[in-house]
Amino acid sequence: MSFTADRPSGEPVLTLRGIGKSYGAVNAVADVDLDVMRGEVLAICGDNGAGKSSLIKIISGAEEPTTGQMWLNGLPVHFLSPADALEQGVATIYQDLALAPRLSIMQNVFLGSEHTKTLLGPFLSVLDKTRMSKEAKGFVQRLNPSLIDVGRAVQSLSGGQRQAVAIARALRWNASIIIMDEPTAALGVKET
Repeated sequence: MSFTADRPSGEPVLTLRGIGKSYGAVNAVADVDLDVMRGEVLAICGDNGAGKSSLIKIISGAEEPTTGQMWLNGLPVHFLSPADALEQGVATIYQDLALAPRLSIMQNVFLGSEHTKTLLGPFLSVLDKTRMSKEAKGFVQRLNPSLIDVGRAVQSLSGGQRQAVAIARALRWNASIIIMDEPTAALGVKET
């Protein structure tokens, strides 16, 4: 259910039609139709066991739907894994945020996709920490302007600041859709 007063116009960035997921005899998700427009913030609410997490797993590529079809930017998609979904523009931020607490903000933003530069021709490649620091600072400050030290360890951050780092990592991938599973579960009232 969308709670936007003025729904953005144009083509949906994500479309679901007839999405269903069964685990044996249990129907976790049944016949979901959904359009998500560019720039729209959408919340899916429901009781425990209502199928919210199963739907998120389908959209994020962690599970395959039993029935139905998805389109991303007007093209049919079938994600084989979360990495496949991310490569195609769907980033998921899980409740535990999946951050490496002892690493810096910058290292978490670029974890697994570090920028490198070559020295001595093709023989030596090193991390381009200057570029990563500058880019990480830009991503993080869009979300939390008080986080200016991207060399700071994630373990020293508040829950809301950690979430900003996780979202910055998704922004770094230039995702069309960012899915947040239980986005306020570990946050205080002010951070929420």
